Amino acid sequence: MTFIQDSGSDFEAPLEMVWKLAKDHVLHGNKIHPNTRNNKTEIIDETSFINSWEQDDESGQTIRMKVKWSSYYPLGIAFEILVGPFADSKYFVYYFRIDNDNNKTGVTVVGNFKSNVIPEGQIKPSVLGLLEKAFSEDVAYLNEIKQKEDH
Repeated sequence: MTFIQDSGSDFEAPLEMVWKLAKDHVLHGNKIHPNTRNNKTEIIDETSFINSWEQDDESGQTIRMKVKWSSYYPLGIAFEILVGPFADSKYFVYYFRIDNDNNKTGVTVVGNFKSNVIPEGQIKPSVLGLLEKAFSEDVAYLNEIKQKEDH
């Protein structure tokens, strides 16, 4: 098990817009993360759902992912990875306002990660790489939302 804390990233968007992004993952996951396919969502209740999808890893092999999300608005989202290279890992994404004008939202990820297919010493760089990719795709989607609202 590897503990990871990834902090210091922020979205150039108000907290409410970041929560819209989080909610959009339920219905528009493959629009936000275009490298995913066969996305399916099982809604458990108004704050919890399970997303499953397929994607290619770095070597081009198809991997299946299944993740349970539980929202704790406006604090953040708890994740439990059910299927995939990091199965049985649990982490929390915490959102917070950065400035008084509410135009920036900070994001911190903390959690315990493990893998049956990735060596212990490679877990942290692998997870940080995945988090960075997901964050970049989230930023691109947020920029699309902001452009639509500006027009």
